[in-house]
Amino acid sequence: MGASLAVDGNTNTEYYANSCQHNGMEDNPMWWVDLGKSFTINRVVIFNRQDCCFERINPFNIHIGDSDQVSTNPKCGGDHQINVNQPSISILCQGMTGRYVGIRLPGHSRILTLCEVQVFSGE
Repeated sequence: MGASLAVDGNTNTEYYANSCQHNGMEDNPMWWVDLGKSFTINRVVIFNRQDCCFERINPFNIHIGDSDQVSTNPKCGGDHQINVNQPSISILCQGMTGRYVGIRLPGHSRILTLCEVQVFSGE
């Protein structure tokens, strides 16, 4: 499903409601958004799929920076885990700056599904 579904303002966590982006199985899958210019990022909120396969997202990394090679940008923290019983997680990234915010699943044969990603700035 299209990458834009993760930033369409719809926080519905049901995949078949056509509100989640989804990629096929791949190594180190990644999704990112180009904010258009560099911002100071306070936090990133991720809405995970809840109707199935909610454990696929763990662990994940958040990359923030100005390189369009998003996986080379600094990480906000290390490996993050979402409580699979919760629809979303808020990750504090205070002080990081960047134009690109990416979500990456480290490892082989991973499937990335994101229902919404919200980026909060302190510009």
